[in-house]
Amino acid sequence: MTRTVVVGVEGTDSSRDALIWAAEAASARRDELEVVHATGLPDDQYDDATNHDAESLLRDEIDRALTVAPGLTVRGTLSRHTPGRAVTEASEHAALVVVGSHPLGTMEEVFAGSLSYQIVAGSHCPVLVVPQGHGHRGAGVVVGADGSPDSVAAVAEAAAEADRLGHELTVVHAWHAPMPYASVTVLPGSYDERIEQAERVVLAESLAGLGERYPDLVLNRTLVHDQPARALLHAAHDARLLVVGSRGRHGVARMLLGSVSHTVIIHAPCPVLVVRT
Repeated sequence: MTRTVVVGVEGTDSSRDALIWAAEAASARRDELEVVHATGLPDDQYDDATNHDAESLLRDEIDRALTVAPGLTVRGTLSRHTPGRAVTEASEHAALVVVGSHPLGTMEEVFAGSLSYQIVAGSHCPVLVVPQGHGHRGAGVVVGADGSPDSVAAVAEAAAEADRLGHELTVVHAWHAPMPYASVTVLPGSYDERIEQAERVVLAESLAGLGERYPDLVLNRTLVHDQPARALLHAAHDARLLVVGSRGRHGVARMLLGSVSHTVIIHAPCPVLVVRT
């Protein structure tokens, strides 16, 4: 069955970086590529000249994708919806959505106002966010694991991407011990030691089966006592790709919640793949 990789384009540097990654990903996966350009203009501002310019931009981006991956099946979609709505609707039939991002201002960070974050919040499939200028830097794939179904899906996707790219995979499990309500007779340090041992088991279980599935994949495991978002950003400093799980909420409810994926998307030094169950 043919699958589709969807990429949103705007004619900007950030969306061109996303287009290149999307074309390469679609080619490697043997998927089709759908290039979506949305004008987002009201009817009274949409005329023949606007339509001509939009169609021209879309053709140019399709040609660019074919230059990156000759032989790739590419189709274009011109939408009069807003970019966020157009790409989110296209995600309903996609295996992967790719979108570029640019450096955010302070207010955008506070209110999650970036287009890329809106698409991640509403998408029906995994979303790859490619920061402007960071599309093909670094080496290695980093993924966060916490034992949840979301992180299990993220680890599986990260392993597949690392194997496809021929890079090492680093699985990061960050733990942060709650305040203990224990008797004063408990030996100092024993509480954290027990927590750390339990978290080490969670990390080991997160890697179960990867060695058999990908025998040539180099696996690194990292257990760190830190906040998850901070640990992931540190581990991904020189990475090619960072993968995180999503809690699966959609729309405004999810956008108003602080989360690891939210923080990582805003501050990541490399492309981020957000996987949801």
